[in-house]
Amino acid sequence: VLYLGWPCVLLIWLRDLNDAQGLYWTVLVFAVAWASDILAYLVGSAVGGPKLWPRFSPNKTWSGFIGGLLAGMIAGAAMAGWLEMGRLNVFWGGVLGLAAALATMAGDLWESALKRRFGVKDAGNIIPGHGGLLDRVDGLMFAVVVVAAGRVIVLMLGQGA
Repeated sequence: VLYLGWPCVLLIWLRDLNDAQGLYWTVLVFAVAWASDILAYLVGSAVGGPKLWPRFSPNKTWSGFIGGLLAGMIAGAAMAGWLEMGRLNVFWGGVLGLAAALATMAGDLWESALKRRFGVKDAGNIIPGHGGLLDRVDGLMFAVVVVAAGRVIVLMLGQGA
């Protein structure tokens, strides 16, 4: 409940804000998490190189990690520039995207470490060929925490709704 519950509550909170920007902040979470996840895989597969943390996630590379961080930063900046998000400008959108991409990678590694720790190859079999449903949202669960914190900071600073 704690592992899945509070990120879900934060996602609902982001979307349910009393302004049109709630949708934009929610889109930002998904854009950053998806971009960093997809580009980490593509760059890691194409470039290869040294392994990031072979004990827990033997297929992840440093090149994929860096590619995922850059993708998240670009996605955050693009969303902030494209959508009306108060005073969250392109620069701070990129910073928030970078932080959320780092959280996405951490969530992915955390899920891998948990599965290795408990000797489970897949967390489920709902999605064939994947490590389970949690494998699809592990990074998103961590990214939403970072983006929600960014939203709180923007609200506290009074830099737009």
